[in-house]
Amino acid sequence: MLVFTENDLPSRKPQFMQISCGVASYDMLPLHVSIDSLHIKKSAARSHEHRHNVFHVVLYGEGHGNFSIGGKILDAEPGLLVLSSPGEGHMFQPIDKGKVSYSEFSFSYVCGKGNGLDISFKELLEAYSGMEITKWQNVLLLDKDQHKSLGNILARIAELKEDNSRFRFIQFHRNLSELFHFLIMTYAGLDTPIEDSISSRLGRARDYMHSHCTGRIRIEKLASEACISKGHFQREFKKKFGLAPVSYMNEYRISAAKNLLRTTPLSCAEIAAKAGFTDIFYFSKVFSRIAGKSPVEYRKG
Repeated sequence: MLVFTENDLPSRKPQFMQISCGVASYDMLPLHVSIDSLHIKKSAARSHEHRHNVFHVVLYGEGHGNFSIGGKILDAEPGLLVLSSPGEGHMFQPIDKGKVSYSEFSFSYVCGKGNGLDISFKELLEAYSGMEITKWQNVLLLDKDQHKSLGNILARIAELKEDNSRFRFIQFHRNLSELFHFLIMTYAGLDTPIEDSISSRLGRARDYMHSHCTGRIRIEKLASEACISKGHFQREFKKKFGLAPVSYMNEYRISAAKNLLRTTPLSCAEIAAKAGFTDIFYFSKVFSRIAGKSPVEYRKG
């Protein structure tokens, strides 16, 4: 568990930090793995929810079973994300027969007199991001790319449990910020109005490519413009426009280069730079592949 002695968001350095997180695999009859010690020990199945003044981030992996949160019993499945607020009843281990693995990260913000900050996870993310989350769900099924991304973030946080270096907090602060950013971007996708469909969001990403074609464009930035994960963006973009994002960008840049070759006396190196290519040899290679002739041959007609 992470404990902050500031009632602020993670831009403040905590005076005390304790990490308790890891991956647990529970087999309720008759064994389960303790999430704290990661040692197998006998335990009777626990069916009652418990509460404490911390935030929980839980990501389910392989296996089948059920769990409860807020008095509701739900089925666990790979990629299921559960966010639990301070004081909210929960039981993440399988209530009935079942075996399921999950990663759990717990943290809290402690106010001046040692009391935990008593706000919901929704309020925490809204305070951190400055945006209103209108479609809050504390249980979300992530796609494969989101599942992998969040799993990697939680794994990096867990690794810090064994890190005794003096830079431990700096690394943890970065990972916690990355976790919050992931959650905020996930909910930003849910908050997109119905009329603002995936098609229009892909259109926004394409418009961004057009307006920034002379500079370096990262796939992550385009995915952010579309409010979806990188892998999801690449699949949906190709489905809509017929080309992968990188291929589409090259086609667009070569089209601009063709126009400059026809209408200006600029050298090939100057045209390559204006079209967004930093390497004249790569520009010539891409141009020849798309246009069927070299830039010089194209200019000659």
